[in-house]
Amino acid sequence: MNKTILITGANRGIGLAITKECLSKNLYVEACCRNPDNANELTSLSNKNTYLNITKMDVTSTKSILSASENFKNKIDIMVCNAGVNNGKGDIFSEEHDENAIMEVMMVNVGGPFLTIQNLYKNLNKKSTSKIVIISSLMGTQTHLSKNAPIYRASKAAANNLMRTISNHFLNENIIVSSYHPGWVRTDMGGVNADISTEESATGLVKHFLNLQQSDSGKFFNYDGKPLPL
Repeated sequence: MNKTILITGANRGIGLAITKECLSKNLYVEACCRNPDNANELTSLSNKNTYLNITKMDVTSTKSILSASENFKNKIDIMVCNAGVNNGKGDIFSEEHDENAIMEVMMVNVGGPFLTIQNLYKNLNKKSTSKIVIISSLMGTQTHLSKNAPIYRASKAAANNLMRTISNHFLNENIIVSSYHPGWVRTDMGGVNADISTEESATGLVKHFLNLQQSDSGKFFNYDGKPLPL
């Protein structure tokens, strides 16, 4: 039976590109997003491909996640926590960094993966090695020397820390947990001047997802599989 991959934030950007790449490899995709009614391209893909199942899911809501889990067709072999937001790229004194923006960014980028893993653990395929992937960012590495996007950077650093903690929790359960920098990608978040396309990022990511080994658990990787500093 073909493997099943669950992708959050599958309606646009990197999530949509990962969805397309997985379908091209005949993987069954559980595509999750907050507003499927507005996910026109994802819906169009679904109309053409029986390997794609779209489910409404808000990663910041336990109730929504549990409700979504009832719509899944198969046990999950690979869980990709991709949904994320950025409130802005200014510095600490930028108006965009107010309390509401901070709460949203931290809740989506950190709380989202936590709640998704917590509530969909029961849906993992435990008959073979399961994989959990958190899409993070090199902007979250503790080695950076930049002063911009402090809240986004903090959220991605926390996402990587969360990955390490959860990987330790699942050490004896045959579950691999890793995080990835998707590259500087030409998306609404990355901007038109970014280095690579969503297709290039997704191709590298999916290739590495499929080849993850137990020794990769607890580690942070570039989209092409190169190890990165946490």
